[in-house]
Amino acid sequence: MKKRKRRGLHIFGKTTLIKKILAFYLVIVAVSFYFMLAVGRNYIYRQVQEETAASLEDAIDRLMKSTLIGTNYDEKKLAELRPSFEVAAQAAGGRILIIRETGEIILDTEKVTGEPYYNVLQHGEVSFLHKNATYNYTIGGYLGTPCLCITTPLRHSSQFQGYLVFAHADSIIINRSDYYYNILATVYYIVIGLLLLTYIGLYFFCFIPLKKLRAGSKDFAIGRDNPPIIIRSNDEYGEMAQTLNVLGQELSKFDDFQRKFLSNISHDFRSPLTSIRGYLQAFKDGVIPSEETEKYLDILISETDRLTKLTNQIIDLNSYDKDNILLSVSSFDIHDTIHRAIDALDGLAMKRRIAFRTEFAVEGALFVDGDPEKIHQVLFNLMENAVKFSYEDTLIYVRTSVKKDKVFISVRDTGIGIPKDDIGKIWDRFYKSDLSRGKDKSGTGLGLPICKEIITAHKETIDVVSTEGAGSTFSFRLPLSKRKKSG
Repeated sequence: MKKRKRRGLHIFGKTTLIKKILAFYLVIVAVSFYFMLAVGRNYIYRQVQEETAASLEDAIDRLMKSTLIGTNYDEKKLAELRPSFEVAAQAAGGRILIIRETGEIILDTEKVTGEPYYNVLQHGEVSFLHKNATYNYTIGGYLGTPCLCITTPLRHSSQFQGYLVFAHADSIIINRSDYYYNILATVYYIVIGLLLLTYIGLYFFCFIPLKKLRAGSKDFAIGRDNPPIIIRSNDEYGEMAQTLNVLGQELSKFDDFQRKFLSNISHDFRSPLTSIRGYLQAFKDGVIPSEETEKYLDILISETDRLTKLTNQIIDLNSYDKDNILLSVSSFDIHDTIHRAIDALDGLAMKRRIAFRTEFAVEGALFVDGDPEKIHQVLFNLMENAVKFSYEDTLIYVRTSVKKDKVFISVRDTGIGIPKDDIGKIWDRFYKSDLSRGKDKSGTGLGLPICKEIITAHKETIDVVSTEGAGSTFSFRLPLSKRKKSG
């Protein structure tokens, strides 16, 4: 019970790709939302505040140069200029105050003329007069609402000494900053919405197919009916589903392949063993005449050699792998190797009145790069098959040709050929077509797979073209050696 509980918790807490991306998305949303609230709003407010301060400074500079350009002005002159101050204050969205050095406010564009003066010195609010800009300030409550105050001294007249204060309500700055912030927030929500739509799109178009692939392939097993993964799309997921379905079908056929493999190898071992046992029993029972002893001993040796050959081929094929087969690569004469393979098969060919005809690309030697002994084995296997499956009184053609930096070698016979349905299976271990089984009683079905493994280990290809009843042509290629050809 405890094990099941731990397993359940493990499954519940399993991290999947969709959870990782969702977590990443939520982190982005949370972090960006925090920065927008905590940093973005304050940053926009400061920027608007600084922009407003610069704008008010420019307005004061223009006002000083246009309205107060004279060097002699007094309180009467300043009172006459009130309409100009009001226009400037309205244009800048604020109010203008003129304050004497003694602290008395003698002009305020927001107050009616004749109202009692307000003395800032008496209220202890004098420090702001000596600052260029004062933020969130009410001048001791006089302004009624916090304002940005820009102060400029008026010292260009011998008749009046004081300060010009441009006050701009913070509420206006806040409204402007809120306007820009709302634009930022709108863009933010649009981006977050687009990201959400992107995530939803990824979920439906990527994660759901991926989940189907994972769920389907996870249940694949050898020897059982693996149901196909259904993904109706022409994208990479559809291609992957098709590939996995093929793999599932092959896994389903593995038991059949294994049974066929064991059946074939058992058959190939049983035949010589049965023959050997029969002849040995005959020797034991004394039914074989003494004058025929040598004949039957030769048969026993032949059957033993057949078993040895089969065993060696199985061992060789298991050791041949395109990634780890050991090759002793050197430059060698492919024509000489072909002649050696022909000489080794000359006796078998003569019994069936079959002759070899060579058609070489050049006279004399033609050097290639490869493992000479293993290439000899390939040629021997191909030529041996050609002899076995050729009709009597026919020719076997062995050709070489050179194309660019490759040498092409082919072995063609005019024998029984290979059925079309069997072409793709001849490279399988122990596979023998029905036609070959009827004609080749001693074959193991390992010759062609060994040839393919050797050529693949050389990083080259071997191909076959065959017509049933007309013969077959096997061809492979090897790199042309840099060693000079002789002619």
